[in-house]
Amino acid sequence: MSAHGTTELIAEIQKAARHLRNGQRVDALLVYDEVAKRASDNVAVHVELGHLCSELGDRSQAVTHYRTAVDHEPNNAHNLGHLGIALQQIGHAEEAFEILTRAMAGNSEIPSVLHGLGIISMDRADFAQARNYLEKAQQMTPSDGNIRTNLASVLVHVNEHELALKHAEKGLKLNPANRNAHYAVGRVLTELGRGDEAIRHFEKTIRQHKTFGGAYDLLARMKKFTPSDRPFIDKTENVLQQGMPAKERACVHFALGKMYDDCGEWDKAFEHYGQANLLQKKDYDMKRARQHFKQLKKVFHASSLQKFQALGHTSMQPVFIVGMPRSGTTLMEHMIASHPRAVGAGELPEIPRISRLISPEDGRRHSAATALSRLTEENITAYAERYLSVLQQGANGANRIVDKLPGNVFYLGLISILFPKATIIHAMRHPLDTCLSCYFQNFTNVRWANDLAVIADIYGLYCEVIAYWQSELPKGKIVDIHYEQLIEEPEIHGRQMLEACGLDWDSENLEFYKKDKIVRTASLWQVRQPIYKSSKKRWKNYASHVGPLAHALSDYLQDDREELASHSIDLAATSRFGWLKKFRN
Repeated sequence: MSAHGTTELIAEIQKAARHLRNGQRVDALLVYDEVAKRASDNVAVHVELGHLCSELGDRSQAVTHYRTAVDHEPNNAHNLGHLGIALQQIGHAEEAFEILTRAMAGNSEIPSVLHGLGIISMDRADFAQARNYLEKAQQMTPSDGNIRTNLASVLVHVNEHELALKHAEKGLKLNPANRNAHYAVGRVLTELGRGDEAIRHFEKTIRQHKTFGGAYDLLARMKKFTPSDRPFIDKTENVLQQGMPAKERACVHFALGKMYDDCGEWDKAFEHYGQANLLQKKDYDMKRARQHFKQLKKVFHASSLQKFQALGHTSMQPVFIVGMPRSGTTLMEHMIASHPRAVGAGELPEIPRISRLISPEDGRRHSAATALSRLTEENITAYAERYLSVLQQGANGANRIVDKLPGNVFYLGLISILFPKATIIHAMRHPLDTCLSCYFQNFTNVRWANDLAVIADIYGLYCEVIAYWQSELPKGKIVDIHYEQLIEEPEIHGRQMLEACGLDWDSENLEFYKKDKIVRTASLWQVRQPIYKSSKKRWKNYASHVGPLAHALSDYLQDDREELASHSIDLAATSRFGWLKKFRN
């Protein structure tokens, strides 16, 4: 294609972009279709078409155009960068990282490439590397508010919150229309314990961006609502009458659910939680989850654990809190982290990542012998060191560091091999309260929590998983801590928990909420309060709604039959979720 032809097509693409900015999406698409037919193998045109598809929100098609450009010019660092960023945006993080690394090898001075590598490294919890990439990108383009906002997110993970706040505030000033920039400032203030400032910030954000659902969601988590907040609650209800993306609408519904729950209006709360979950509902492959656990059992069992344990790392630093989400893991982490020799690291994705290196969870059957062959002394040492390098970021030399990723319950065999001296705390909570709390939570990375039937089946699988590890690991290796017992008798059960971690008990541990420690949790308001008991048997508030859930969990509620019956829930009745039990047989 001639230079004149290329110029002509690019001019058409620019016209389509103007149509889009003027709200004329159909006209933009018509131009795109015409140019795409004539693009042939012209690299420059495919790159511009990729940019246009990104603006149109069709990132998969953008990947197609960028990939065509890279196929014809495989060493063009800028085009590799475009492809890598588009791959990252559609969730193909591993390929994106590989492509962006290739781009950086060709040209290490492209800010967008460094930015993309920084985001992926942050998602991998490799915060030191993420900081390195993002600081370089920020120095090259100091006026890019998005880079500063993401750098702020990284800095909070290495406990440099004051510096994070400066970058977050600068990012907001540079890009005041960016909702993520507003979110970042509020989140840093929240983690610093400056709750009143965070509340004021989110209130201001809502006044500026009335349909920013995330701001309502964070504000609802930040404070306890009372009937005196009715005018604000009514205004939030009215926001639902406006047009907004489904994700933002779901956040508003979650926020209203929390507000009505705080005010004791249970039926309204449940209605909003239901609407929120319908908007966020995702497919979840339960069969694949069970198959993955079946593969793990073939690799990690009593005999293999005993064989490999002597090869593990001697560190006692890691403390793992596992169980179901919303089972009290945050309270337990914060009580431990309140000790002067301990710190909380939040929920780290590193153990599942290491597990995938040993036994991939890609839905295919893998040989247990192949997985076992990867557990060499050299690999075990490398995996343990890799995990510790992630765990220790921002820990400032603490003797005990808490990783409270609940899903690590699947990987207790691997954990016991890598760290035979690590502490494993199993957080336990009433089944109905646990499952309801999952349904009420606006998770970002949990695919199964938007349907009570699926949540019930996940609970059943969790019970099978923990029972298996309790039978295969040495007796006493897993320390059970009941959430309800902890809030009723915090000194007795808190002492047990800290002593299991090798930490001495002090009565000041009961005043953990006063400690100047960082909070990384969905339970933002609760964790800054003294221990409270209102979350115990919370299901009673929703008794008229939880009958089907109770039937699906009947195997785990036998001791509650009488109390459930007093709330008109008869476990002998036929459940509409009865089909769930087939998975347990």
